[in-house]
Amino acid sequence: MSSFRYLPIGVELLIGPLIYLYVRSLINPTFHFSKKSWLHFVPFLISQAYAFIVYYLTLRVPNSLQKDTIAYSLHFDTVKTFEEYLILISVIIYLAISYKELNTYKKWLHNSISDNTYPSFNWLNNIFRLSLLLGLFLLTNNLLDVFFKLRETHMFHWDALMVYVAFLIYYLGLSGYLQPDYTFIGNRKRSKKKNQEISEVKKRTISKELKQAMEIDKVFLNPTLTIDKLASIVNTSSKNLSRVINQEYKKSFRDFINEYRINEVKHKLKSKDYKSKSILGIALECGFNSEASFYRVFKKVTQKSPKDFIQENK
Repeated sequence: MSSFRYLPIGVELLIGPLIYLYVRSLINPTFHFSKKSWLHFVPFLISQAYAFIVYYLTLRVPNSLQKDTIAYSLHFDTVKTFEEYLILISVIIYLAISYKELNTYKKWLHNSISDNTYPSFNWLNNIFRLSLLLGLFLLTNNLLDVFFKLRETHMFHWDALMVYVAFLIYYLGLSGYLQPDYTFIGNRKRSKKKNQEISEVKKRTISKELKQAMEIDKVFLNPTLTIDKLASIVNTSSKNLSRVINQEYKKSFRDFINEYRINEVKHKLKSKDYKSKSILGIALECGFNSEASFYRVFKKVTQKSPKDFIQENK
């Protein structure tokens, strides 16, 4: 067993970069692993190179005490303590960046796309929570070593951490593997230019055109309607249209469109002309293209299920 002493098995420095790159690959279909992507793994590669040097120099020494002496002369404990703090910092930074990227994507999604089948990746929140727990685990272990000198007598807390890291890596891989294969356009780069205010006259014009497009032309029946398509119908820019919807209606583009779709569904569910049609059939006619997304949106808007709504309006 002494040959396994100082075997490089620490992969915690991979957690942060892997989560960040995974999130980027999910929300950006054009993402590809480039040469620059390797820069995220430089700390891990340096750490592993050092660990392999220590392992190689102690490998042929039969006595554990001699191995420890060699490792001590190479400042092994000091380097590993520094690495543990680096892991903690890495996890926090990469989680923060990943969370920001995901929120930017969600904001774009809700203000640009009405198609409810587009993924929101809410399940990634579980990954963030588990990774945050990893950071707390690391912090707790270091505090135990600093204040109670636990490392000098026991290593069970670090063994538990390694088990948790293995679980986290497997969970991350399995969660990604079980997700459906999404194909969608990527979110566009936002302009860094400061948005200019729209005049009240222009707002009223856009609102009037928008009302006609929604209530008379019923463009919301198009399940793939986007902010760009609607803007071309209303004869304005997507930025101005988005601003009017956000400011005048206090809604995101998606919520704005979904409300019209749900109102159309409610109208048809109460109409005798649609008694023979299924709930899903009506939903598909009203602009939804997924049963699951329709039931989720209907419950969100009306606070009840379609069947409950039908019973109340018999």
